[in-house]
Amino acid sequence: MLKTIRDKIYNSTTTSALGGIISVLFIRVLGILFLFGITIYLTNFYDPALVGAYEFTRSALFLIGGFAILGTDQSILFFSGRFLKRNQVKTFFRIYLKMVLLILLISGVILIGTLAVPQPVFDSLFNDSTSGTLLVKTSFCVFFYAITLLNTELYRGFALQKKSELYRGLYKQLPFAVGLFILYIFEEKTYLVDVFLASYLVLAIITSLEVLKIYSRNTSSNSPSKPVSFKTILKSTMPIAMSALGFYLLISIDIFFLKIYTDFKTLAYYGTAVKIIFLISTIVSTISSYIAVEIAELYVKNKEELQALMRKGVRIISLLSVLLSVFLYFCSELILNIFGAEYTEANESLRILIIGHFLSTLCGITAVYLNMTKKQITLQYIIAFTVVCNGILNWVLIPKMGMNGAAIASALSVVMWNVIAGIIIYRKDKINLFIH
Repeated sequence: MLKTIRDKIYNSTTTSALGGIISVLFIRVLGILFLFGITIYLTNFYDPALVGAYEFTRSALFLIGGFAILGTDQSILFFSGRFLKRNQVKTFFRIYLKMVLLILLISGVILIGTLAVPQPVFDSLFNDSTSGTLLVKTSFCVFFYAITLLNTELYRGFALQKKSELYRGLYKQLPFAVGLFILYIFEEKTYLVDVFLASYLVLAIITSLEVLKIYSRNTSSNSPSKPVSFKTILKSTMPIAMSALGFYLLISIDIFFLKIYTDFKTLAYYGTAVKIIFLISTIVSTISSYIAVEIAELYVKNKEELQALMRKGVRIISLLSVLLSVFLYFCSELILNIFGAEYTEANESLRILIIGHFLSTLCGITAVYLNMTKKQITLQYIIAFTVVCNGILNWVLIPKMGMNGAAIASALSVVMWNVIAGIIIYRKDKINLFIH
């Protein structure tokens, strides 16, 4: 049955860019809805404190995993374009294996570092005896999480975009969903976090087997192979890693500050609001991914066409965002009530986040533009500055306003870095990314 659904999704793709965008957007929304289904089950049948511990672990995994993967998930696409087009598949897979070794090394360092921190330090920082244990468990699983991300992006290198999207959005949730079903049968809800982390072990194994199949299908005994040094790989991955780590900090730092000043229940309420916001960011990321290559080409060839493309892109994004944002804003309490009556406590925070993320969509696709026009260093500086501001805002606002303080800090930060990026782009390239 799953194969039938997958094939129908694959076959729904058209050759047009619009058809591609709709197809990918459909898959991504399907993945988000599946995540919502899991979250609705958790919030209605699990204690909010357990859900909060899961949200804390989830954010920790994204942040630590973002560091461990070291930008290899994005740079693998660069190497695929460089070597696969020349039919140097063996060389490409040698690079992949070296990336796996890098991830293993960094994950090992992270695990050792986490184990070296005395438990009282964690207890003092997070005001409980649980968070430190959760961080240690997360460190044990970070390698499997990073490998899953790397493998998922590798599929794109072989033009398997739909497979990649399905793993990113839908298939990624399946092992966790199965684990939750097993917990339901045995009535062992306390193992929620363990099942979530173990799901990435399963995903790492499955995606790695898929990679082996791809390798065996695309290589032959006479395929050329060239050595590529770790230095070459690091030179490609480090700039991406710095930007990616900044983004992970932006989407997770509020969770950690909330835990320091509040409790796991508050994390459960706020984390649910953040998941709803994913719908808005999905619109931007989907359209951005489909015009990224065209941005790079037009930047060199024709600035007028590039400006026209940016104007169309931001108008489409803004139109879809305003429709979704208005719906989410006026139905926010009703939507949160689906997750459980007590989750409506996050209603005001959700509305603040909706306003902030909607305003950010009016700035266009700033991050992709900077990456595609070789301004990665500029993006790094912007993100680093925003992370510092975000940390200060969380530190000041959360003790006074709780969830709403975190929402204000997040909303201001996402608007701020997009506005700054848009202004810098206009000054440097005379390209207007803002809605007009």
